[in-house]
Amino acid sequence: MGKQKYILNNTYGINGIEKISLKEIMKIFSVPEEVEMKLSDDKITISIDLIYKGLKIYYSLYFFVENLKKPENQSLTFCMEKLYLNNRENIKVGDEIKTVLPKIRKYLKRNNKNLNFEYKEDKFFGQYLFDDGNIHIFFEKFGNKKVMDDIMISLPYEDILPENKEILVEISKIMEIKTKIDELFWEKYKRVD
Repeated sequence: MGKQKYILNNTYGINGIEKISLKEIMKIFSVPEEVEMKLSDDKITISIDLIYKGLKIYYSLYFFVENLKKPENQSLTFCMEKLYLNNRENIKVGDEIKTVLPKIRKYLKRNNKNLNFEYKEDKFFGQYLFDDGNIHIFFEKFGNKKVMDDIMISLPYEDILPENKEILVEISKIMEIKTKIDELFWEKYKRVD
C-alpha cells in the first residue's frame, strides 16, 4: 500500500469511516502491517490494535460484568502522525501547539462544531480535547515551547444492540477468538471444589 493520506471527516472519524466497523477499516486501509490483541485480566475488555504506516487504530469491545459472553459496547480510535483537516491544510506530530490550535478551531467553526475544549497540563506534558473528546491533541513541553506529539480521533462509542446485524456478524468472529483465549488460558485454571 502506498503512502496513505488521513483526512478528518466533517462529522466523526477519518477517510469516510464514521461508524465502527473493522470490515470498513480493512476496505479503506487494507490489511494492517501488524495486529496486536489483548484481553484484560478481568476479561471485561478485548482490544485489537491495527498498525499501519503512520496510523494505529485502537478497537475495544467491552463486556457486561455479569455476562462475559455478551458484549455491551465498542469503541474505535485513530492515532496518526499527520492529519489533514481538508485537502491542503494539515497538522502533524512535531508542529508547535500555537500553530495547531488555530487550525483546529477553524475546522470546528467551518463544520459548525462546538469550539469549547478541555485542557490539562503538567510540568512536561499536556492535552487538548475538542469536539466532546473526539479530537484529542497531546503535546510535550520543551521550556516555553509546546510541541504536538500525538493526534487521536475517536468515533463515539456504540452500544451493541440486537438490531445491529452487520456489527453482530463482525463481533461474533471476535467472540470466537475470545472463547479460544478463555479456553486456552482461563478454563484450565478454574478451581474444582
